[in-house]
Amino acid sequence: MLLLIGILIVLVLPTSIFYGHYRFYSMVDKEVQNMFNNLGNTEKVVTKKDLAPLPKKLRDYLIKVGIIDACADCHATFKQTGRIKTGQDKKWIDFTATQYMTADVPSFIWSAKSFPIFIRDKSVRGKGEVKVSLFGMKDIAKSNTYKTDQSALARCLGELLFYPVGFLSNAIIWENGNDGSLKATIIVNSTKTEGSFFFNEEGLLNRFESKRYMNESLENFTGIAEDYKKINGLLVPTKMRAIWNLKSGDFEYFNCTISDYRIE
Repeated sequence: MLLLIGILIVLVLPTSIFYGHYRFYSMVDKEVQNMFNNLGNTEKVVTKKDLAPLPKKLRDYLIKVGIIDACADCHATFKQTGRIKTGQDKKWIDFTATQYMTADVPSFIWSAKSFPIFIRDKSVRGKGEVKVSLFGMKDIAKSNTYKTDQSALARCLGELLFYPVGFLSNAIIWENGNDGSLKATIIVNSTKTEGSFFFNEEGLLNRFESKRYMNESLENFTGIAEDYKKINGLLVPTKMRAIWNLKSGDFEYFNCTISDYRIE
């Protein structure tokens, strides 16, 4: 009997893992294709005229990173490798991920794996959802409330650093901050959020501050962008850190390095 059980495990487990992998990535691929197709792609290019309504500091930044003559409504896809913490008292967990982004309307889908856990996070047309599954087969957590919508859209806003064409979106209202920052308010359908972007000495955006939901609590959040490199014609940060600014102290829970950056 034990031998039979062992044989069944050897035969069934790899098949189940393969099916879970296929199931998860098929779902992601379908969502990505829907997001890309719904938002379209005319391959028109960005001109200086497109930058005219923006604050000067933002115009200078966008020119510096090279969006003039870049595709105005294409899509960005890039890989990530990094570490994540699920709690302040938890250990770092390694992960790999692929992120898909659109510029207008700003949207993203993030597909990550830290085997046996698979995670899909998204904000598409203002609707957010986080889904966590075991082996890609069984969903063990899912969040798609209005709090998820707000938090996911705030993430989308801050991560436009990785696809700066998105800063041109009509969904974003810009204001100059008193401390040299730029305040951005983004409204997509019924979801609204805001955040502030800060510049380094080279005129590049290197910090984003906002409020996002950590579970059920609205907390201060900071994203740090580092190590700008020119990839496929755009100067983009290739490293990122995410930090909760809690009353008990800062909690860095995410860091990653970006590679295989493509615009299509």
